[in-house]
Amino acid sequence: MSVTTMNTPGVFRSPNYDHIARVGMGAGDLVFLAGQVGRDASGNLVGPGSAAAQAAQAFANIGAHLERIGATPADVVKVTTLLVDRADRDAVGVVHRRFFDGHRPPHTLVIVAGLALAEMKVEVEVVVFAPAVGAEQDPA
Repeated sequence: MSVTTMNTPGVFRSPNYDHIARVGMGAGDLVFLAGQVGRDASGNLVGPGSAAAQAAQAFANIGAHLERIGATPADVVKVTTLLVDRADRDAVGVVHRRFFDGHRPPHTLVIVAGLALAEMKVEVEVVVFAPAVGAEQDPA
């Protein structure tokens, strides 16, 4: 077993952690993505006050990470969503369903008192079963 951490070009890079941890297991890898929020590539919060806009950016970031590791939304095996306001559940659910397009991975929704910044309304974390790293993929 091997563990490789990495980031994705075009997605805001945290100064504190890498966004992707890939656990090599042979025929496929378990990949854990850090919780994604509504930050664009420059680190700016998208859609202040709008959980749906922030969720759309979070899922766009997830999509970029999935592409980086050679996976698709259909490879996601677990989703956890942290939501600050229960009233935003339906709006965020629309974005979730649009992203997964019929794929229904297990999902846990947790209502929380707050996230890293007071303006953040939603954070989404996923676990992926991805194809084993090929020679063409750069893990750095």
